[in-house]
Amino acid sequence: MKKYELKQSCRFFRVDRPCSYHKEIGLICDGCDRYYPIDHKILIIKLGALGDVLRTTALCEPLKFLYPASKLFWITESNAIDILQGNSFVDRIISRENAYGFVSYFEFDLLINLDLDDEALILAGITKAKEKRGFWFDSKGVVKCSSPVAREYFLLSHDDGLKKQNFKTYQAIMANISGLPNYGKIIVPVSDASKKNAHEFAERYNLKKKKTLGAVVGTGNRWITKKWPEKNFLELFSMLDDFNILVFGGPEEKYLLERIVEKSNKIAINTGYLNSIDYFFGLLDLCDIVVCCDTFALHAAVGLGKKVVALFGPTSSAEVEMYGRGEKIVSDIACVCCYRRECTVRPGCMELISPKKVAQAVRRLADEK
Repeated sequence: MKKYELKQSCRFFRVDRPCSYHKEIGLICDGCDRYYPIDHKILIIKLGALGDVLRTTALCEPLKFLYPASKLFWITESNAIDILQGNSFVDRIISRENAYGFVSYFEFDLLINLDLDDEALILAGITKAKEKRGFWFDSKGVVKCSSPVAREYFLLSHDDGLKKQNFKTYQAIMANISGLPNYGKIIVPVSDASKKNAHEFAERYNLKKKKTLGAVVGTGNRWITKKWPEKNFLELFSMLDDFNILVFGGPEEKYLLERIVEKSNKIAINTGYLNSIDYFFGLLDLCDIVVCCDTFALHAAVGLGKKVVALFGPTSSAEVEMYGRGEKIVSDIACVCCYRRECTVRPGCMELISPKKVAQAVRRLADEK
């Protein structure tokens, strides 16, 4: 048996299995022409929420451009792993549950932590890194900020009044904190299995005959104040019956999805409430235009290059980067951008966004070439 040394300094090296080039085309370390030595180990900590994890992928390409011979590690929640799976810039994904042993043993050249929750701050605090950017706890439990830009965001995150005054997008803020000159696109990986599932769905419902509108009707149970009312969606659908209409939602929206399809006289098509993130990406990619509130789906649609009509009430519209792909409709009410998760004002901010205004925006985007 021929013996040789494995090139563990290669970006593509895997501890427990052959690299992808070995599996795909049979290359071995001895004499491999794909050898990619690394001189920089970068760790990103971004645990949640799902939408924030997704839009933080806009930092990946600029990081790799700045540090071309680097290996990029990312710690996230287990339910967000599918968001990063298939992202060619991320070399290793580590679940939060497995992170403590990892960060307490290995050393990194650069740590970037963009989360302000206890667990992320502790992980960032105990990580051995030559340089830290973002936020971490010191041993006394005091949050340390790496720069004036980071301190500004720390203050912003604790002052709803400053949130209203902010006009920088999330991507711009995070790029500045990370020491990057710019940010890139949101990266939304769609697997071959997901593309196949979406193709079969499109064939089943004969979607090719007209343009397809995706309507994301849910916001989950954490942010009910973000939700656009059911009756508004139904009124919108009645104005756009010349479109295919796909409705999207998660497990919390099971009965809402069923109700909307029934009340729409079957104009709307239910995409299901138990889709994996990967399958959700594939089905969303069938749409020409997407209508949604400030949710994970908004960032996914933008990342997929869809035209988007985004509806805002309790959260900041300024922080959302649309990449020139659509229109923001902000509720016309004085208390907009309040960041309240419960509200007694009636009618509420999201109720005040009229279906007619949304339909007009959809038609404008549909007419664009």
